[in-house]
Amino acid sequence: MKKKEMIFFLIILVLAGAFCIFHFITQTPSAVVSVSIDGTEYKQFDLSKDQYYTIQTPQGYNILQIQNHTVTVTEADCPDQICVQQKSIQNKGELIVCLPHKVVIELK
Repeated sequence: MKKKEMIFFLIILVLAGAFCIFHFITQTPSAVVSVSIDGTEYKQFDLSKDQYYTIQTPQGYNILQIQNHTVTVTEADCPDQICVQQKSIQNKGELIVCLPHKVVIELK
């Protein structure tokens, strides 16, 4: 490998590392959980209060857990269970989506 190619790859690695550090530093915790059903806002929750809430839709239900400033879907009666298998969310802009029930849980 030539010297110019080594310098080019080193610069790319430094820029990628700087981007990753900037991304993790600028993530801000959320304060509000917004639940939408079929594109319409259904309810908002305070992220600082630990609670369970059942979201009932014509297609089925999802049980939302808010604990330690994170949000998780702990149970749902949808066939694929993707919303239940998704990890907890805690930063603004993160989502949990249940397509069969048309539910979107977003941190704002």
